[in-house]
Amino acid sequence: MLQNNNKEIIKKLSNRSFKTNKMRNIVSVLAIVLTTVLFTSLFTVGYSMLDAFNSYKAMEYGTKNHVQFQALSNRQIEIIKKDSSVDKNSIGIVKNIASLKNPEFSTQTVNLTVYDKKSLENAANVEMIEGSLPKNNDEIVMPTKILDMLDIPHKIGAEVKLIIPKTKDGVLTNEKETFKFKLVGYFEYKTATAIPLHDVFTSEAFYDNYKKTNEVAPTSVSFNFFNDKDLQSKFDKLTEKIQPYSGKSTINPIYLSKQATTFKEVVKNVLPIILIVMLILLSGYLLIYNIFYISVVKDIKYYGLLKTIGTSPYQLKKLIIKQANRLCIIAIPIGLLLGFLIGIVFVPLVGKFMDGLNKTAFEYFNPLIFVFAVVFSYVTVRLSCKKPAKIVSSVSPIDTVRYSDKSNKIKRKSKRGKSGSKIHKMAFANVFRNRRKAILVLVSMSLSCIIFLTVSAIISSSNPERAAEGMMLGDIEIRHGLADTAKSEDNEVAPIDENLIKDIKNLDGVSNVSKVYKDLSYIVYEGDLKDEILTQKVDEEYKKQFLQGRDPKEIAENNGFLASDTVGLSSGRLLSKLSKNNIIYSQKNSKILSGSIDEKKFDEGGYVVITGHEGSKIKAGDKIKFRYLKGDTIGKGYTDKEFKVMAVFDGAQNFNMGMYINENDFKNMVIKPYIENLVIDINGDVKSVENKINNLNKKYNNPYTKVYSKNIYIEEARESQKVIKIVGMSAVFIIGLIGVLNFINTMITNIMSRKQEFAMIEAVGMTRKQLQRMIMLEGFYYGVIITIVNLTFGSIATFLGFNIMKLRYSVYAYPLGALIISILIVFLITSIVPLIVYHNVSKDSIVERIRKAE
Repeated sequence: MLQNNNKEIIKKLSNRSFKTNKMRNIVSVLAIVLTTVLFTSLFTVGYSMLDAFNSYKAMEYGTKNHVQFQALSNRQIEIIKKDSSVDKNSIGIVKNIASLKNPEFSTQTVNLTVYDKKSLENAANVEMIEGSLPKNNDEIVMPTKILDMLDIPHKIGAEVKLIIPKTKDGVLTNEKETFKFKLVGYFEYKTATAIPLHDVFTSEAFYDNYKKTNEVAPTSVSFNFFNDKDLQSKFDKLTEKIQPYSGKSTINPIYLSKQATTFKEVVKNVLPIILIVMLILLSGYLLIYNIFYISVVKDIKYYGLLKTIGTSPYQLKKLIIKQANRLCIIAIPIGLLLGFLIGIVFVPLVGKFMDGLNKTAFEYFNPLIFVFAVVFSYVTVRLSCKKPAKIVSSVSPIDTVRYSDKSNKIKRKSKRGKSGSKIHKMAFANVFRNRRKAILVLVSMSLSCIIFLTVSAIISSSNPERAAEGMMLGDIEIRHGLADTAKSEDNEVAPIDENLIKDIKNLDGVSNVSKVYKDLSYIVYEGDLKDEILTQKVDEEYKKQFLQGRDPKEIAENNGFLASDTVGLSSGRLLSKLSKNNIIYSQKNSKILSGSIDEKKFDEGGYVVITGHEGSKIKAGDKIKFRYLKGDTIGKGYTDKEFKVMAVFDGAQNFNMGMYINENDFKNMVIKPYIENLVIDINGDVKSVENKINNLNKKYNNPYTKVYSKNIYIEEARESQKVIKIVGMSAVFIIGLIGVLNFINTMITNIMSRKQEFAMIEAVGMTRKQLQRMIMLEGFYYGVIITIVNLTFGSIATFLGFNIMKLRYSVYAYPLGALIISILIVFLITSIVPLIVYHNVSKDSIVERIRKAE
């Protein structure tokens, strides 16, 4: 059988058809560009955020490696190096010398260390600005933050004086020695870290010389296994091999979270991305499909003639697909470029939600971004062309003559009336003369309105002032950085000065000053609180990271005590604020499980409010007895205490609980009653009073205190609002533009295809004014239907969107203003566009229009 090879002819026909449909091509290119922009920007932002989040976790952990072992002996290091499961090329060794004791470091822990090349490469939070690792005895590399504390310029060759304390048998002595170093490099942190822990790097030569006459701190090692499969099992086996081992060893939480991910977590993380991709696919599909569908219907007689002269269904399909491919070749590269540029702009904005992450932490480029964007954009176009191509290939030459732009499946009844045809009824019938086209336009425009309403609901429901109240107990607070760990410090920690408190109370504009005390305390493992803590919920990640597979009960029994955060409050009013504003220190939820807050009784003393959980055995009204440790071991003694439970808050987990007691009870129970917070209420200009309090804090020069203002948190919340508004409204604009283009394209082709029909109606007596009214009413009905969709599906979407993207301390508020704006815009577009189109096609006389149509 002879094969019919008409490739060249099909190519020629496709090119000619492409050149003929200039308007369709322009709209199609714009539609494909917009769709590609959405996909590319989504994948750019998504990839960058995922990469930044993993980097952020690694930065918190300190290294990119799989595991980290601290306090290792040389024997243990050799065992690790020789183990077959360990990647030898990834091993990084950090030799610790001591914690520096310069006066400027009073609020920081600054460790003098020796980093090898691998340790520096794997240090997730370090970005070298200038220089290299030290080689000689007097060389040093430091973070810029520490250089600033020492008031040393960021300049290679600068002299640095560091004070190293002496240790004997692992215990610090009062002896200190000052060493001079030459700065050979400096680095910055990739995160604006608030953690007061820093490493400075010296040379192997200094380490060896210092070690000859002084004790040094233990050595740490981090490394990778050859792969991260069964990481916990490999980690446990290696830990067994290096026994006896009493140091701390951990698995990088990045790899733990990967392995601990459940199906539910996967669905929770992946589902929003799938929904967004589907939304973009749908919005692009609606427009591109409509463009090709309208084009095919308009040229259906042309395709029928081609079929008459022998063109096969497959070849006709090919005609449509070739044109679509050509449009993709033009539009997709433009969309990729624009989408990538928009993504780069959006990434730092979205990244502001990850506190302290610097721009250097973001990775923008990955070839897969473009691969996925191209694939999804092309799939959208091909899906959009599928039905139009099928119409062209399946319609018979005879049917093409009778093919009209209306649904033939709709059965219409003959209507009779005494007063003639009603214009509003004719207009409504015309809206659904082609049901498929009408539905596509309605869905496309409704989609953008629903997204606009959802974004508006999220923004309007967030309250910056409420967010600030949720972070602070007063308008201004002075916080002590080491109040809760003061008893475990080797040196005396300077408390908040009582004279500072008096001076603040005397300031104009200050209405009240309250005190919050805090102590990281330990309770003997017995009595009423024993079972209470052991019945708490424990996170899987906490188990693996901190318990490392050990039984928590066994740990508690071995230690003989349990941890507790004890908070002393100078007034019951503070306790009410804690409950009302949802601020329970170290807890996520302050729902009251049992009892209520009585400020007067709390001020009298003898009462305690504890954080419990749903299964708590302790209830309001119970009397609880426990033994409170005076230090961090049972050997340092304890005191017997008894309190009556006023209320039980929800939120306790991971073998920790909180206790809230009166100020006097706290002072009687805790040996070092440090004030953690001064809570200051203002009745005047907050900014003016804040400046005065800052000056007072500088005057008393306590290195452990810092002033915080409610205005900081208000600005942070407003910044979050701004980010959501920019990103959300950008998506609304693009998808809205797709919807408007869809409507304009539909109305143009709709009115153009009915040009002869309009001329005939005018010929039999309908005035131009009546015709314009009918066309306006058609647009009006589109607007009414879109409004109904907004009121129903839009309202549901706003509530769901609010709950998915819920900002901190937000309360759902229906976006009435946004609804009114969207309705006005919709009616404006649906009313004006049809009239403009009709005005352009009705310039000729009735006779000329009928003649042109023929």
